[in-house]
Amino acid sequence: MIDKETCEIIIEKYYTDVYKFCYNRLRNIQAAEECTQDVFLLLFQKRARLEFSEYLRSWLYESAVRICNKYISKNNMITEDIDKYADEICDTTPENSLRKEIYEILDHDDADLLLEYIEADYGQRKKIAKRMNITLKTLYRRVDRIREKVIVYLSK
Repeated sequence: MIDKETCEIIIEKYYTDVYKFCYNRLRNIQAAEECTQDVFLLLFQKRARLEFSEYLRSWLYESAVRICNKYISKNNMITEDIDKYADEICDTTPENSLRKEIYEILDHDDADLLLEYIEADYGQRKKIAKRMNITLKTLYRRVDRIREKVIVYLSK
């Protein structure tokens, strides 16, 4: 059995590694964040049946694989991400054509949300969701739909 305090230590120790693993698998920041959180939620839920041993790290990664695969199939995910365009999208210079194009293909609210989301870190994203009176998971889904529109447009 893993107690709550040990569980917190495990999360602190492995969170970044599991996140990087999920990101490398999904190539999508919010999907990786969501899947990483799900891995540690599962750890917390199953802590009474788990033992702290050298196999715990393997259990975390095996869980991450299952959760990422489930995420991909559930969301029919496009694994290409617009994060590689993030710097250009956030560039506010008048000659930034990509930023102009995003405002042409998206409605104003979606474009603003995408820009705010790209520039935000995890804590700020939680605040965005709270301000919009939606869950973080719902915010991720909404941004995913917006990203898909942009990716489809950019891939033309």
